[in-house]
Amino acid sequence: MNYGLILAGGVGQRMRTSGMPKQFLDVFGKPIIIYTLEKFEKCKDIDAIVISCNYSWMDHMNELIEQYHITKVAAVVSGGKDRQASVLNGMKAIEKNGGTEDDLILIHDGVRPLVQNSTLTANIRVAKRYGCAMTVKPVIESVVITDQEEVGFEDFKSRKDTYSLTAPQTFKLGILKQAYQDAKGKEAPYPLLDSALVYTYLGNKMHLVTENNNNIKITTPEDYYILKALLELEENKFVFGI
Repeated sequence: MNYGLILAGGVGQRMRTSGMPKQFLDVFGKPIIIYTLEKFEKCKDIDAIVISCNYSWMDHMNELIEQYHITKVAAVVSGGKDRQASVLNGMKAIEKNGGTEDDLILIHDGVRPLVQNSTLTANIRVAKRYGCAMTVKPVIESVVITDQEEVGFEDFKSRKDTYSLTAPQTFKLGILKQAYQDAKGKEAPYPLLDSALVYTYLGNKMHLVTENNNNIKITTPEDYYILKALLELEENKFVFGI
């Protein structure tokens, strides 16, 4: 089976929303998290969805699932203190649901509502073959990497070889579970903020899925208004057949 693991445990501090997590903010009368869930609901290759949710908002999440008829949700579980804990809680729910080592988990941010069906299916295709996949987007501006206040020519990187990470990240359940077990207690040089970092820190290689879509993460008030504009653009393209 192919599981969508949707991470919706954030509290949205940078969004300044007076207590409402950003994933539950309405855009054109619909919560951001529902736009995201509908993408997974409509993808024929996704068999089930598990949501790691902010504990205080789990009842609200279940109400939204019923209201918007999201039928593939197998479980809503409490998110953890950080992203990694939320992933682990989601994996446990998938195993409890009967997940096997060869089942795929597509880990996706609840506040990335513009992910395309083609990106989901490409992740599944690549991860079935290699055991893992990571969605990236080519950067469109020049990149410099340094920890200094001045740079030399060697600090500039070619755009054609530089990507930003988006989502989802996809793994076979057995591979991801083993990676977290092997990484437990290890001291990394910097925080392992997502599953791909955990996996590659152990010496493994991720396989890339390249996208060129507006798969943005809604983090700030500015992102919220960008999302509104992009949704309106999508609607206009549909209406006018562009």
